[in-house]
Amino acid sequence: MKQIILLVSLVFIAFVNVSCSKPDYKKITTDFIASSAQVKDYAIREVADTTSPDWKAVVVYVKEGAAKMPVLIFISSDGKSIVPNSMVYVNNKPIFTKQLEPELGRIGFKLTEKDRIVYNPSGKQTVFMFFDPDCPYCKAAMEKIRSYTGEYRVIVKFFPLEQIHPGATQKAVQQQAEWLKKNRKDLTREVDILREATRMVEEDITEAQKAELTGVPIYVMADGTLKQGLF
Repeated sequence: MKQIILLVSLVFIAFVNVSCSKPDYKKITTDFIASSAQVKDYAIREVADTTSPDWKAVVVYVKEGAAKMPVLIFISSDGKSIVPNSMVYVNNKPIFTKQLEPELGRIGFKLTEKDRIVYNPSGKQTVFMFFDPDCPYCKAAMEKIRSYTGEYRVIVKFFPLEQIHPGATQKAVQQQAEWLKKNRKDLTREVDILREATRMVEEDITEAQKAELTGVPIYVMADGTLKQGLF
């Protein structure tokens, strides 16, 4: 899922007036946003050190719909220069390497898990993975999950993006049907297996739409929190 928040459209350095006292990096950031961007709903989470003594990193989360997207703003240690939404390099190396994850919100209802495809069933925590059979990022994640033995019990739910990947819904039904064939001994006829698989995939799609999901792969934690890049 691509990030869609940009505080500014061009990378530039802004100069600000400061006194001789220690700069107030949060105030500098607030003033810069107020004067340079049409952003109202945001929160400054952290003023972090970088690998360079000449720069501070201000971590800002900007609200976009139900999500909160991270944006970095670099401010020189003397408070005179600002580099928004772009990495600063010293000796060809980035001065800030901490991975910032978007906060995608939380769903307020319980997902159905009966008879779904499960990987690492002995995992102590449950996580749901919404998956499109034709999504290359989903396929890469699935390659890791097939041999995964960590803390999560991974339940696969289908969210085929048919408008991007025509035929993905049918593939989802086929994969769910294969799972049912191996795990539901009460379903003996192919027509019954296919009917049940179709119903389950449609149920998954309805839940994804209710949760206002817009892309895959995406993970729903036990408390309903949405995550990206879990595997």
